[in-house]
Amino acid sequence: MVSRQFITWTLPPASLLAVILILAGCVSKRPPTGVHFPITNGFHSRLPTEQERILIWGEPLLNNVAQEWLQSHHYSYILATPKNVPPALSREAILALTAELGADFVLILEREELKTGTLIESHCGARFNVSVTVHGLTRLSRETAFHGSAYYPHCVERTHEVIAKLTCQALATAWGFRPSGQLEIPSSLACTTGQITPASIR
Repeated sequence: MVSRQFITWTLPPASLLAVILILAGCVSKRPPTGVHFPITNGFHSRLPTEQERILIWGEPLLNNVAQEWLQSHHYSYILATPKNVPPALSREAILALTAELGADFVLILEREELKTGTLIESHCGARFNVSVTVHGLTRLSRETAFHGSAYYPHCVERTHEVIAKLTCQALATAWGFRPSGQLEIPSSLACTTGQITPASIR
């Protein structure tokens, strides 16, 4: 075995300096930018059948994503939020409207945007801590039949794409297509999509 002392004596000073710099670069090199998948939570005690009517209640972006998602999972009887109804209604008023429209379920979608509170960052600066929650109530029992929520562990840009992906994740978890938690295996069924961590929080 060749000793370290022998290498020091036989290498020219310039070569020795190059080796030291290469080794130092390997030690201090930062890991590549991380990809973080959404964290979800959800459950269901009963899901709508394909023949039951579902009223979607929420803001237009969330409603559009939910409608597309439901249609892709073979739900055909979908009712949109009436345009002439105030957006801020109580749970009882929403259930009353559900009964009036003849829907069996109402799917309520909500978005929350905070400037603090992610798992990785304490403050979001110009970005946001965005979460999407979905829960379904049955017209007859008036109880929560399914629930799902999704958020990223870091601050994100407030874009339609981010909000749409979180809505899809929340729905997939509520329906049981993916487990609660952080699923790191991409799946078209579970609509899992990773988010690249911004360079500022590496």
